[in-house]
Amino acid sequence: MGGPICNPLGWNYRVDRFNAARSGAMAQNLLSEVRDYLVPALRRHDVTDDEFKYMNFQIGSNDLCQLCLASEVPKGPMPGSPDVFEADVMQTLEYLREHVSNVVVNMLGVFQVSEIYNMTKGHAEYCHSGVPYIPHYSIECSCAIADGPFGAWVRSEMDKLQQLYNKKLSKIVKRYQELNDPHFAVLWQPASIPLAKFPIEGLSNVDCFHPSTATHERIAAGVWNRLTLDATGRDVEFGWEEHPRLRCLEEADRLQTRVVWD
Repeated sequence: MGGPICNPLGWNYRVDRFNAARSGAMAQNLLSEVRDYLVPALRRHDVTDDEFKYMNFQIGSNDLCQLCLASEVPKGPMPGSPDVFEADVMQTLEYLREHVSNVVVNMLGVFQVSEIYNMTKGHAEYCHSGVPYIPHYSIECSCAIADGPFGAWVRSEMDKLQQLYNKKLSKIVKRYQELNDPHFAVLWQPASIPLAKFPIEGLSNVDCFHPSTATHERIAAGVWNRLTLDATGRDVEFGWEEHPRLRCLEEADRLQTRVVWD
């Protein structure tokens, strides 16, 4: 479960290793993931301060699904508001910076989660194959499930909040790049992930919400292949490649930690 009741016992150390993410987590759970699991995991595996660490950082999908109307309150302390979202992310990154040295954080933007509604329409058989008798759409994303004009309006609120979240994340990345900490860097990876162009197999048939293994493979390869690219290269759309490939790093490749992207 995510949000304020996210279970602190939601990790399997033998399987998760350095993966601190929990299903259903929102921005408010980030600090717990880093403080209560990731940093202790690094200590448990004797990872030293001198060693360099790479971290993929992605949050926001569950916030969009549960707190979409926060787009109407862009300022202030309302849960899910862009200001609170920004504060949660900043608090987590600052904790990481203070407790772990030599870290490169690759910040993946928030993608257009509302597309799962159109993506799953007409695929009831696929979405029922994992767990029978659930609706064609994902019951785990309450902001995306409604039909008709009201549903379309709520999904437009999701999209609005997505854009506001990405502006906050981009602002955070710029702040760290201007800080130019020699032991902590944050990169910006736009989430140009067009779910509308993905086949239904891009979603798990268990809940028709979470990405399938095939999508995880393609996004992982896409993120890695863009790692040393400039802002233009990083913004290239994540296509659905039939056979995703990994690009091997070359001698001249460098992470562009000092480039401040708008």
